[in-house]
This record gives sequence, structure tokens and C-alpha cells, in this order.
Amino acid sequence: MPCTRHLIICEGESERAYLQRLQAFFDQQPLPSGNFEPPLRIFAPPNAVAQSGKFSALKRCYSDVRRENKKVTIRIWADFDLYLRNDHDCSTHYRSKPATLPDFLFSFHNFEDFLALHLADEPFDRWLEFGRRGHFETPFHSPDYMREFETILPGYRKAGLPPDFITWQSLANLKRRLTHQPIPRLHDLGSIDKFADFLIAEIERAYPDRTEFHPSTL
Repeated sequence: MPCTRHLIICEGESERAYLQRLQAFFDQQPLPSGNFEPPLRIFAPPNAVAQSGKFSALKRCYSDVRRENKKVTIRIWADFDLYLRNDHDCSTHYRSKPATLPDFLFSFHNFEDFLALHLADEPFDRWLEFGRRGHFETPFHSPDYMREFETILPGYRKAGLPPDFITWQSLANLKRRLTHQPIPRLHDLGSIDKFADFLIAEIERAYPDRTEFHPSTL
């Protein structure tokens, strides 16, 4: 199986740190017969971090990275909170984005919401309980949810993940929780793609024999 490569434009350093952990995990897996590298590479070089979820910042970062990477597939990973609230007119700009700019892959609503999908049942249920207090309807700003998240994932800090956070089990948890993502809505954005859905589809394609992803085990 040939290696599939995706270069990801990240909103921030947290997303890039996650991709680094993810790729390190893939690099540790036994190679399929006849392969000389992992069947999937999802990576973000240092210049692929926009340092903002604003539409203008992500668009500019994409243009800069695309000039240096003509052939590789480039995706854009952003939080949906700015777009749901239409902060800085993000949804307004996204709705009229140029055809040369790929559709964004969103976390719903924040990066920590995406991380929560990886957790074991008890901490994930605690995050669901917190989210139902209004966060899933109208996402809170970081200062309003980080303290709660840090009690659910002790030791967590922005742009830092435990080395063992990515496992086949945590990725299987992510797959089981895809339907728990808040439903995208508002601002007539049309079809909205989810990073979690994209990631699981790519893992299933690259690692078809992993029993953790067989429907009977989920």
C-alpha cells in the first residue's frame, strides 16, 4: 500500500502537537508487508501553524505553505467556535471563500472537545455533562472551559499531550464518539467537514486490519 500524505494547516500549536503525537504513534507500528514507510502520514511543519482560527489567518497560512508544497495534499484544521459565533465575520468570509482554498476540517467546537472524544467512558461522560450546560450550544471561550477540562484530563496543557495519549484504544474511542460531535449549523455554510471524521476515514483506509476498528468491537 503506498503512503498517503496530508499536510495540515493548523489553527494553533495544540493541533500541531497532536499531529506530532499521532505520527509518532504511526511510526511505531509494524509496516505492512512490502512497505518501507507507514501507509499514512499526517503532518504539520512549523510554518503550517496559523496561530489563529480567523479565516484571514488560515487563508494566508495556506497560501504561504502552498507556494512551498506544490504536490502534497494540504488540508486546513480549525475550531468551529469562531465560525458558529461568526466572530471576526469568520462565517461571512468562509461562505464566499475562493474555490482554490480547500474546505476546512473543523473541530466541534474546540480542540479540547476533539480531544475529549478520545477519552475513556467516565471522563468522557463528565465532559458531556459539562457541555450540556451550554457549551455545546454556544461554545464557551477558553478561559471558561479550560479549568473544567484540566480536571477531566489531569496535567493537560495547551500544546502539550502525554506521550501515551494516542493509542489504538483512544483512536477507537474517537471513532465511537463521532456521532457525539455537536451538529454544525448557522450562517448558511452548507456542508461542513469534521476533522475527526476525516481522520478516522484515513486510518481505516491505511490500517484495514486493525481489529479495534472492526464494527463488532465498537
